[in-house]
This record gives sequence, structure tokens and C-alpha cells, in this order.
Amino acid sequence: MEINTTSSPLDDIECDGVIIWTYEDQNSSILDKFGDSFSKYFESANFQGKKNQQFTLFNVDIIKAPKIIVIGLGKKDDANSEIVRNSVGNAVRELQKLKSIHIAVNAVNNDAQATSEGVLLSLYVFDELKSQKEDATKIEKITFTGDEVEIIDWQNGTIISKGQNIARRLAELPANIGTPTYFVDHTKTILKDVNNITVISRDEEWAKQKKMNAYLSVTAGTDEPAKFMEIHYKGGQEGEKPIVFVGKGITFDTGGISIKPSTGMGLMRADCTGAASVIGVLFAVSKLGLKKNVIGLTPLTENMPSGKATKPSDVVFASNGKSIEIDNTDAEGRLVLSDGLVYAETFNPETVIDIATLTGAMMRALGEAYTGAFTRSDELWAELETAGITTHERFWRMPLDKVYKKKLKSNLADLKNVGGVFGGASIAAMFLGEFIELKRWAHLDIAGSMANMKRAGYKPEGIPGIPVRALIQFVRDSVN
Repeated sequence: MEINTTSSPLDDIECDGVIIWTYEDQNSSILDKFGDSFSKYFESANFQGKKNQQFTLFNVDIIKAPKIIVIGLGKKDDANSEIVRNSVGNAVRELQKLKSIHIAVNAVNNDAQATSEGVLLSLYVFDELKSQKEDATKIEKITFTGDEVEIIDWQNGTIISKGQNIARRLAELPANIGTPTYFVDHTKTILKDVNNITVISRDEEWAKQKKMNAYLSVTAGTDEPAKFMEIHYKGGQEGEKPIVFVGKGITFDTGGISIKPSTGMGLMRADCTGAASVIGVLFAVSKLGLKKNVIGLTPLTENMPSGKATKPSDVVFASNGKSIEIDNTDAEGRLVLSDGLVYAETFNPETVIDIATLTGAMMRALGEAYTGAFTRSDELWAELETAGITTHERFWRMPLDKVYKKKLKSNLADLKNVGGVFGGASIAAMFLGEFIELKRWAHLDIAGSMANMKRAGYKPEGIPGIPVRALIQFVRDSVN
């Protein structure tokens, strides 16, 4: 896709379609310019500029583009970046339905970054494996018009959107394509021209040397080579403590010997969404050139049943020396993360955040609307909450309390990897807490927020790529 920027007026750009916006109680700048000419159309369409209102005009003399989508943002004081993303997303998809090839837009609600995100996130569709595409006509060129500051914000939004779309795609890939090896190769490809970044692929022999037996207990059942990938971005000062992201990377989860029911198992190709998110975040952070040291760790493997697979009641020793009774092999995410967290702490980090599709309990607790956040640090929680509100990828703080640790008691080992059906998300978080001492650690359970049931606004049906934008914002805030 070709993306251009210009300072030319929106109405003077030769293209197939444009987006014009206004408020319920006040015109935007372009409607101040042409208000009288548009008023008759507004009246005939009963358009009042309310939130989610949208209508289409064709061949209006005062604008060169033959197709015009007019969107309402509601009352000016209530308009925010999420309204912009959704409104722009709906308008862009309508222009695509109208077979527009080249569209133009300015900073809706004077928010160029949100406008860029609305455009590029809404155009994402995972159809690369289909021989016949549902949308035969695709938008191929986008022109953004604005001043110098708005153009920079637009370009930032473009990078952030690409990062989120990278995560969406990786999580959607079927497991026969999106293998651990593919994750590594693709990450190296998309980051090959980025400054100050290094991608390292570790194999199972390395994991054995590091005594990552919890991680290896999951890799045992599959013939697909496991990979422990590290992404190192050195944007900060030499010796500055990094932020470390650890993403669960189960590229397909059958449950292992504790096998899942067949219904819905296909979605378990997306049990790598945590790892996909880490890759998307590191892409954007490095492309934005943020002045921060950031590391991404993604323990990648399938979880498969076989004659070599780990069995319920097997005991392994994690890399910090703690013994784990594996009571349920379908609680594998916390096993790969446990060794990932131990390794994360070896980098003397400022902050460690793990991201994982971890528990069905979180799906039932919060659904799609929020990501569950667990942390010992009130300061870190405040920072995450702010980043989530800013991006509308919101977090909800969940209890991390010693009462849940009692559920992990084992007669065979230091702890079990499961602890009953009640309070499952908090029990899983307490398990992870046994493998990291750092106070500024957060566990993000994205099991509920990792999938959309239907397409809406700028979000696709399927994997929305949450919480990529929130974590990028978290890093940006840490620099500022």
C-alpha cells in the first residue's frame, strides 16, 4: 500500500474518495469552509453529526473526489481517540465497498495518530490464504493532508498500526505455517533494516543448558523444533535498565496429554498471541526510535500429545531450582513463562511484563472488554492503567494475594501448576510470581481480550492484536 502526506487542502486532492467529519454541536474546519453547500445534504439525510452517524455523497462540485463519506463524532467535548478510530474505520471500509482505490483524509478531531490507526487497522484483513478474496477491490493508496506536526503524528500512527497488524497476522496463522521457526524467520525479516536491534534464536539444547525444564516439559511432546527467541532493542543509554516483555508462544495448544475437547480447538492456533504481541511491540518501539532499552522474550513451542509428552503428575525443576508437579498438561502457558521470567530477571530489568492467553477464568471474568492485570507494584499498575486508557486497550487490576498460593500446594513438589477451578486467573498469576522477585513485574492475561466475535469499527473479526498499542504507549510514557 502506498501512503503519502501533503499539506494541500483535502477538497483539492484528486482521488476516489475523502472522509469529512463534523461534530453534533459544531462544524469542523472544512465544513466551516463549505457549510452552506453541505447544509442541504445534511437536512435531506437527517444528518446531525451525532456519534456513529455516517452518510455518503457523490459528485459534489466543491470537492474534487467523487465520493465523500461524512462522519459524525458527537458532541465536541466528548469526542476522543477511540471515537475517531471507530468512525474513521467504518468510513474507510465503506469507501472500499464503493471500489475506491485512492482515498484522502485529514486529522479527524485534530488527532492525526488516531486517524492513521483508524485507517490502517480497519483495512487489515487476514485473507492471504484464500485464492479468491472477499473484497475484490482494495484501497491501494492513502493520502494524508496536514501540517508538519500532524504529519509526524500520522506517521507515528502508521508505525503503531503496522506493529499491531503484525501481531494480528502472526496470531491468526494456522499452526502448520506459523511454526516457532517461522516466527523467528519472520521476525528477522521485518526487523532486518532497523537500527539498534538484534534477534537471537535459541534452540532446545541451549534451554537444557539453562535448565529450563519447565519450558522443555512442554516442548517434549512435539516434533516441531521449539525456539526461544530474544529481541534486543538498544534505544536507551548503555547500561540503562531495560523493560523486558515475555510473551507466551504456544503456536498450537492441544492441551497435551490432558487433551482439550475438539470443539474450538482450532482457535488454539492463537495461543501464541502473547508472543505475537511482543514482536509487534518491539517492531513499533524500534521503528519509532524510542530512547529506551527494550527486550522481548518469546518461548515458542507447540503443546502436543505423544509417547514423549509430559504426563500428569510428572515433576520437573524450573531454572530457578523450584520443583513443579505438572498436574495438568493443559496449563502449559505458565510453565513456559516460568522459565521465561527467570531468564528475564537476568537482564537486571527496570520492569518485566508478561503477556499470555493464560486462563479460561479470565475470559469468564472480564470477557473481551478488558485485559486482566496482576502486579505487586501500585506504581506499575498506575502506568499500565494510564496507557490502557490512552489507547482504549484497557486493563483491569486483579487480585494477587497469598490466599491463592495455598491452592498450589503439592504433595510431590514445591508447587503444582494448577489449583482448582475457582479463582483460576489469580492462582495462575501467583504461580508465575514464584519465578520472579522483581516488584515491578506485571502479568497480563489476555485470554478474553485476544479475540473479537464480530468486526466492528477498526477491529477485525478474530484477533484484534490487543494489547500491542497499550504496551507501545507504556514504553512511550516511560521515555517521557
